[in-house]
Amino acid sequence: MLRPLLISLLAAALAGCAAGYSRLGPDAYGGFAELAAAHAEGRDYSVEAYDRGSRVSVLVPHGGDLERGAARVARQLAGADWNLYIFNAWLGRDSGRLHVTSARFDDPRAVALAEKADLAVSVHGQADRGEWVCVGGANEAAGRLVAEALEKAGFRTEVPCRRLPGRSEKNIVNRAAAGGVQLEISLSLLGKLDKGGADLPKFTLAVREGLSAALKDIKEKPR
Repeated sequence: MLRPLLISLLAAALAGCAAGYSRLGPDAYGGFAELAAAHAEGRDYSVEAYDRGSRVSVLVPHGGDLERGAARVARQLAGADWNLYIFNAWLGRDSGRLHVTSARFDDPRAVALAEKADLAVSVHGQADRGEWVCVGGANEAAGRLVAEALEKAGFRTEVPCRRLPGRSEKNIVNRAAAGGVQLEISLSLLGKLDKGGADLPKFTLAVREGLSAALKDIKEKPR
């Protein structure tokens, strides 16, 4: 029993690394300040942060070589009008060292964009098989609207997300005034979206439609 399980876990880890999901084991750092003290921005990692005065903030805490493709999806999703934050790890196969879980990810630039928004959405990769999206986050109503829009566009979803619920109030995506929606995209689908083509705009348009519908029921935060 043990040997097949170990073989399965090893295969999943190798598949994840090949697809740009290189974290294995616990985080090396308890928060962003620890990470920043140990690594050089501009060499080991880079940050993109754009405050566009929007009610929505799009967040990627595990971009670059960590969850390859997440940044491209986020840029398309944010467009030119939604706020955008991306942390990119650039250590190749060692990028797992720069993974800080979402509940402890506290780069002040990400926190500022999340907290000034009425609603946030985060983009992640997850190692389960198939092509689908696990929709979590603290704002369940918004998550359901996003899932419905994705399903109509032809993408398979699970809502609420059982394995990766993302409901902690400390999760960076839930720091927005009305909480957030966490998109855990299977690596197979994320790889397809990263290649561009018709699937990427179809996916991001559906997410935008779901979030825009959710905003109609959310009172705007005083500026």
